[in-house]
Amino acid sequence: MYNFVKNTHKNISGITIIDSGKPGENIGLIAITHGNEPVGLKIFEYLVNEFKINEKLKGGKIYLIANNIEAYIKYSKSEDKNKFRFIDDNMNRVSNKKFKNGSYEHKRFYELKQIFDEIDFVIDIHSVSKGNDLIGISDTKYKDKAEKFFDVETILIDEIGNTGSIIGEFIRKGKEAYGIECGNHVDDIGFKNGVINILNFLVYYGFINGRIDKKHDNIKIFEFIEEIKVKTDNFKFISDFINFTKIGENEIFAIDEYNELKHNLGTDIYLGIIAKNPKKGDGAGFLFRKLK
Repeated sequence: MYNFVKNTHKNISGITIIDSGKPGENIGLIAITHGNEPVGLKIFEYLVNEFKINEKLKGGKIYLIANNIEAYIKYSKSEDKNKFRFIDDNMNRVSNKKFKNGSYEHKRFYELKQIFDEIDFVIDIHSVSKGNDLIGISDTKYKDKAEKFFDVETILIDEIGNTGSIIGEFIRKGKEAYGIECGNHVDDIGFKNGVINILNFLVYYGFINGRIDKKHDNIKIFEFIEEIKVKTDNFKFISDFINFTKIGENEIFAIDEYNELKHNLGTDIYLGIIAKNPKKGDGAGFLFRKLK
C-alpha cells in the first residue's frame, strides 16, 4: 500500500493516476483523509492489482489520492490502531478554514488543491472506529443520485458545500462529490463493502462497464444537524451508544468535563458516526434528524 503514498504527480506525493488513453472526464478516489482509516488504500490495491482497472477504464483518468500521508505513516507504525487520525487538525474540517501556518493538514490540503482542480467526480473513502456501519454521504442536491449507486444501510445528507470537509471543496466548485463510511477500521467487511460501492460508483458514472450491485433495500436517510465538538480532555458519552441511537429532547447524552450535553432540537434526533476516544478539538459524532 505504500506505493500509493509514494507515487507522485506534479511533484506531489500520494497521487497515482490511471490513464485510459482516451478522452473523457476524470474521477477521483480519496483514501486516508484520516490516517487511521486504511481501507481506501486496500481498495486502491484491489483496483490496480486484482481488478486491473487500467484494462477496464473506458475513458478519462482515475486519480487515486492518499490524503493524510504523515498521519497514515505514524498510524502504520503504531500498536494503537485508533491513534493518528490526524497530526495537527482534522483534515476533514480544514477545506473552508483560514490557512493555519504550522498545521500539517492545512499545508497538505493546500498542496492538493491543484490536483483536486483536475477532477470532475470524487468519492472520499472512510471507515468508523465504533461499530461496523455502512454509510453513504451526499450533498442534498445529489441525494437522488446517491440512492441509485450506494449499496448501504444509511445515507446522510447535508449542505456539504458549507462545511470544511474534503468533498465540500469539490461541491463549492460545482463538482459531484460523495463520501462513504465502509465499516470498521480493522474489519475485512469494510474492505469488501468498500469495493462494491466504489465499483458501483465507477459504473454509475460510466467509467467502467458493469451493473450496479445493490443488496440493501429501504435505505434510511438522515440529515446532518450539528457536530458534537469535544472541548476538554475529559469528554465521555454517558452510555455505550451504538450509531443512530435516538436521543430525546433535553436527554443528557455526554459529559465534557463539567458540562452536560443535551439537545433541544425536537423529535426524531439521532446520535451517529460516534468516535472512539475523541480528542480535544475534534468531533465526537453528530446529531441527525431522520427523514426516511
